[in-house]
Amino acid sequence: MLENFSAIEGFMLPAATAGAAACLAGLTAAVIHYRGRCRQWRDEHRNLSSLVENLSEGIYRSSLDGRQLSANRALVKLNGYETEAELLAAVKNIASEWYVDPKRRDEFREILQRDGYVEDFVSEIYRHKTRERIWITESARIVHHRRTGRPLYYEGSVREITETVTRLRLEEQFQKLTSNLPGGLFQIVRGRSFDITVNYLSDGFENLLEVPIEEITAGRQLFARFVNPDDRKAYFGAFRTSYDTMEPLDHEFRITTATGKEKWLRMSAKPERLNDGQVSWHGYVSDISLRKRQALEIEELAFYDPLTKLPNRRLLAERIARSAKTCRRTRKPGALFFIDLDNFKSLNDTQGHDIGDDYLVEISSRLRQCVRETDTVARMGGDEFVVILDGLGDSEAAAASQAIIAGNKMLSALRRPFERGELRHSSSASMGVVVFGEHDKAGDDLLKRADIAMYQAKGAGRDGLALFDERWMNGEQERFTLLEDFRRALEEKTLELQFQPQIDREGRVAGAEGLLRWRHPRLGMVPPDRFIALAEQAGLTHQLCRFVLASGVKTLAGWQQNPETAGLGLSLNVSVQSFSGPQFVSFLENLLEEHAIEASRLTIEFTEHVMATDQTLVANRMNALKSSGLRFSLDDFGIGYSSLARLKSLPFDEVKIDGSFVRDIENSDGDRALVRTILAMANTLGLDAVAEHVETRSQEAFLYAFGCDLFQGYLYAAAMPETAFLEFARAPETAASVDDALRAQA
Repeated sequence: MLENFSAIEGFMLPAATAGAAACLAGLTAAVIHYRGRCRQWRDEHRNLSSLVENLSEGIYRSSLDGRQLSANRALVKLNGYETEAELLAAVKNIASEWYVDPKRRDEFREILQRDGYVEDFVSEIYRHKTRERIWITESARIVHHRRTGRPLYYEGSVREITETVTRLRLEEQFQKLTSNLPGGLFQIVRGRSFDITVNYLSDGFENLLEVPIEEITAGRQLFARFVNPDDRKAYFGAFRTSYDTMEPLDHEFRITTATGKEKWLRMSAKPERLNDGQVSWHGYVSDISLRKRQALEIEELAFYDPLTKLPNRRLLAERIARSAKTCRRTRKPGALFFIDLDNFKSLNDTQGHDIGDDYLVEISSRLRQCVRETDTVARMGGDEFVVILDGLGDSEAAAASQAIIAGNKMLSALRRPFERGELRHSSSASMGVVVFGEHDKAGDDLLKRADIAMYQAKGAGRDGLALFDERWMNGEQERFTLLEDFRRALEEKTLELQFQPQIDREGRVAGAEGLLRWRHPRLGMVPPDRFIALAEQAGLTHQLCRFVLASGVKTLAGWQQNPETAGLGLSLNVSVQSFSGPQFVSFLENLLEEHAIEASRLTIEFTEHVMATDQTLVANRMNALKSSGLRFSLDDFGIGYSSLARLKSLPFDEVKIDGSFVRDIENSDGDRALVRTILAMANTLGLDAVAEHVETRSQEAFLYAFGCDLFQGYLYAAAMPETAFLEFARAPETAASVDDALRAQA
């Protein structure tokens, strides 16, 4: 219609009609404007929707009851789906399907309803489709009706922060780890000027150094002010070596903490060359104080004598090698001293091991005071010490002269009496000295030569010094060969027992003392004092005693099977050390049972050293064996250690008067008085008395007159093989000749 009106040109409308036309024109313009605004709104909405759809954050709209209404592409992808429709169809319950902890959704909605919005709400959720666990931060607001204010729905955004949470967690764990580590992590940089820049120190350094981290990093030298002054050179040297070679740094050193505590630390780090030429180290410092203390304790046990704290035999070998190396480098000879204390065994046996130990400790102190700090004083074991002196002169002659001076100084110190309470022990030592040059022998050879020289000094009367002479090597070689031959004889049981008769007061052969003999295939009969000393030096005493007992018991068993010899007795010598051994009693009991002998015919002889041992232990063992009938004799009675009180404490059956007293009966009033006293004491205690080394009829008559029970010596016979002894024992003229002699003397 408007189109028709507008086509009538020049047609004049009435006034009312004109107003209506104006109103119509305004309406038309408004419609046109509205349509333009709608197009603009639709374009903006499309642009906004496109923007929301392409945001990297997930955008959603949900109903108030938690039903998903819409989701942009980012949220669809975050949940593992391809399209919004697929996501909306799959999601049924956001709380139970999406959140790892469903209660977390309740907390979210509680804040939303209370405040109307939620900001940066962090939760762990599942990717809805794949069920992978991820972390998100979520913000949302409630949308209200513009006019009524009624809540319509809520909308919000979701952003994945899994990587951030993981990193934060790792940082937290790393912080906990480093703060609880017993050591500390570090990263430092060192330039050509060797100034240190500290890039990182973990909290563990505060525990290590007992000072705040700020104070540690304030300086330029890191540990320098804490490092023990004696270790600083090696500490900086380790850094320089690592800097130059780019090899890993691994160094142990001591520090003194801020509170004055000493610690051992170990620094381990890997170097990295930077573009500017500097070197960066990433590493770890640990407290190794406990391990170091344990290692030092182990080293002390392995290389030091626990009593004197001196180097032991093992460390001594290293010190000798070091001295020889020093000698070759400086071309200045050194000297090795082998020291054996005189009469130590007597002191130890009579006064007890505690006094003996105190004496050894004092001797070690005296020796240390006689030498320089750089010299070595070591204990070989027992009463043997070794001293090594370096740099004694420009020639071996000068070194020998200096060695003699030093040796006499040590001997003078060792001569001072050793005093403990009322005890006063006259101390001395025998010393062997060997001078070594740059081309000299190995350590074992030097010790051997010094040992040979020491025996020369001891043989010359003790309390003196002997300088090694090459000519002595022949004699030492002979001794070594003899020892090897003796070992072989003991192993092959080619040693033999010979028997010296013991005569009773009626002139009959009552039995014999079994004496060990060694018939060497080349040297003939070797004296007992020689091979027994070899056995003691080589530690063969126990083995030797077992051989004597086994041979003696077997022989006695043979005698008891023959009525003519069944009444004979046999005495065997046993060392106190062997008797004190843990297996001795069972060994002897097994022998007695095996051979089924009458044990009362067997007598075990001890020397008076038994008086200086643990008498309770010895008495218990003696009583255990006496229950089977075995007898015990105290040999060499009267020479030093016995007393009536001590003699009564042990269950002996007889005493054996030392031959040195019997020998001088005819010439010494004192010996005669002593022998009479011994015989009277034996009679009082109900003990048999045996006299050995009887060589004359006058000696025999004296002993007989004062009550001696048995007589033994060359007057009757020397020790002889078993066959000869049995013939001697059966001969009737033996008893007759002895009886006649006794009657004649009477």
